[in-house]
Amino acid sequence: MIQWGRATFTVLSETTDPDVVTQLLGLDPSEVWRKGEMLRSGRVRTHHGWSLDVGALDNTEIDQTGTRPLRELLDRCTAAAGRVADLPEDCEARIWWSASSDSAQGGFVLPFEVAAQIGELGVDVYATVYLAEGDESDD
Repeated sequence: MIQWGRATFTVLSETTDPDVVTQLLGLDPSEVWRKGEMLRSGRVRTHHGWSLDVGALDNTEIDQTGTRPLRELLDRCTAAAGRVADLPEDCEARIWWSASSDSAQGGFVLPFEVAAQIGELGVDVYATVYLAEGDESDD
């Protein structure tokens, strides 16, 4: 079962400044970066970026689905529902959701309410589940 996860809504763009994304979505980002900025590695950013992150969240007694961070992110993005389509064509918006499982199977439930909120926002979700290492009997 999923034990904890994290979720981030990102918008990447070659030409649209992150301040424009903030205006169009009506959301304040957690982080922005701009094309041309130098990274510590010495590489130069090739895209502008805008992100809203909820950080890592554990399951609760009430919600054992492993989708708590995704739900919280979607709740914070309610104001942007229907606005993603208004972003300029060079913008690529998506949600990144990752979760950690306590088993080697890593199954999760995506409740229909969560799927409906994703549909209202109008973005794809890129999901990764990190599996616990099994013992030899799992082979």
